[in-house]
Amino acid sequence: MISRDDVITAYELILARPPESEAVIEVQCGYPDRASFGKALLRSEEAQHRLRDVLRRAVEPHPALSRQDMGVFGRFPHAGGEGEPGFIRDFLGVRTSTRYSPTFAPHDGKVFDVPLKADFHAEAPEWLGLLKSVLSAGSRYRILEIGAGYGPWLAAGHAAARRRGIDDILLYGLEADPGRYIFLQEHMAQNGVDPAVCRLINAAIGTADGTIPWPVSADAAADYGSRPLDADGQDYRGHAHATVIDLPMLGLTRLLGREPFWDLVHVDIQGLETDVCGSALEALDAQVRWLVIGTHSRKIDGDLLEMFWRHGWVLEHEQPSRFNFSRNARNLEAMTVADGAQVWRNPRHVPGG
Repeated sequence: MISRDDVITAYELILARPPESEAVIEVQCGYPDRASFGKALLRSEEAQHRLRDVLRRAVEPHPALSRQDMGVFGRFPHAGGEGEPGFIRDFLGVRTSTRYSPTFAPHDGKVFDVPLKADFHAEAPEWLGLLKSVLSAGSRYRILEIGAGYGPWLAAGHAAARRRGIDDILLYGLEADPGRYIFLQEHMAQNGVDPAVCRLINAAIGTADGTIPWPVSADAAADYGSRPLDADGQDYRGHAHATVIDLPMLGLTRLLGREPFWDLVHVDIQGLETDVCGSALEALDAQVRWLVIGTHSRKIDGDLLEMFWRHGWVLEHEQPSRFNFSRNARNLEAMTVADGAQVWRNPRHVPGG
């Protein structure tokens, strides 16, 4: 018999959503082993529909990159390097352990090309936001990754800045989950990042300082979709968690105060992005040059668009979130099957693009 955690993990990996209810979980636990359950789930109509959608998006033409965007990638030639077992290498030379996600295993030992469409963990808009932040940085580079996971953008920002001859670099990473915080520390070390330039923090982000109940992932590599628990003790997907810890929460305004200016702030916080960014708009306006936000519902896409448009920011790139509608979903974020991304330029500090 498979466990409750097996059912939840399989739903997240194959259907990109939680099970509909505890009753459904109980029924699915009747499968004798993980293999038979996984095969049955893959044969479901929903899984087949999702697979067709993934394949369609994989082969359809990518929204045309402008000549300027192609030029951005062109200023960061491929770093080369050989593939090695247990790791994936990107075009900047950053090494990523395949232990950090089950989706990485098929790419074991690969060396990825410049991501004109996407690579193994992100699509072109996020990459363009990162590279543009490096190109406008001058002689120093400051990056803050909130909801950092294993810190892909910290390592990439460090590599890109070094490629441009920047030596004055500081990397700030905020990650709440204890298991992924270990990944974050490992990823910096595996890429030769000097600990002296790292400011890694095991905490959650919020609108103000405080303490929050945090659901510890049973498998840190399998679930990057965590956020603080709701008032009823469940997470936003309707899951209860066996292990919950009290975790420090840092307000965004105070966190931004740790540096006078930021070249890039990358935010990926599972549906809290509107509230958290909205609580620190004055600081973002005054201190941040580039902002990349992972979005987790169509409503959040629109809310952020209106909020930053009203504050004079310029939307450089965007990829809408994608969802499967469900009447049984706990909220809009629980319907989301693929995160969106928005890349914002602050014209107060980076005029003209």
